Amino acid sequence: MDIQSIENMLQAELTISLAGQKLTVSIFMLDGLLIDTGPHIKRVDLIRLLTDWEFTDVILTHHHEDHTGLAHWIQKQKNTPIYIHELGVSDCEKNGKIPLYRRAFWGRRKAFHPQALPHIFKTKHYTWDVIHTPGHAHDHVALYNREKNWMFGGDLYVQGTPKSMFSFESAPILIRSLKEILTYDFDTYICSHVGVMHNGRERIEKKVAYLENLQRKVLDLQAHGLSGKRIRKQLFPKRHMMQYLSLFENSPQHLVDSMLKE
Repeated sequence: MDIQSIENMLQAELTISLAGQKLTVSIFMLDGLLIDTGPHIKRVDLIRLLTDWEFTDVILTHHHEDHTGLAHWIQKQKNTPIYIHELGVSDCEKNGKIPLYRRAFWGRRKAFHPQALPHIFKTKHYTWDVIHTPGHAHDHVALYNREKNWMFGGDLYVQGTPKSMFSFESAPILIRSLKEILTYDFDTYICSHVGVMHNGRERIEKKVAYLENLQRKVLDLQAHGLSGKRIRKQLFPKRHMMQYLSLFENSPQHLVDSMLKE
């Protein structure tokens, strides 16, 4: 676990490796606010860390297990208020049904009882806009710090030129969410998997341009009579390891199909 301090913000980055695949995820703390809790599979390191960190509130960017794995422990051991978008409350109140490969990467997620997030959240020194940003998850939120002009984007970015998506994701909805955060005044973007991006606005703009250009190609090929499967074969002919590890829950086909549904 790598811990960094950036302008009074603490970041703890955790790395998980499985079958030659390496994934990282970070949690952040600023002004007594913990943003996400990390995965249960790293609970030994995280419990030691979260025991030392002094925080008064927890906001979860969404209900996925790599972001909520220690929420049950925090609620039980520290009795700290935990918040999530209202659409994610019911997801958290039952043990997560997680596919095997995701349990292998991130571990299980025990049930806990979060509160619904307000539209504006205040900590001691800062005001945070809570922005509903679905596309990756139905309950996903981004957090905009008004005083620092920082955007905490959860899993909105992750990578700039995605070649695949999960079956539960939607590229057109994600594009709208990315455009929504671009209406805010920020350059520093903080990604749960990439970390602090000081040229964040530019990289978000480039991702929007990439996805919109890809969607134009998909729709043009459909207009020329190609099926979704043939479009995928033409645009993304190569397979990658995550497709097989996920039993195709993650696949270029989901990316193409989501664009065809719009």
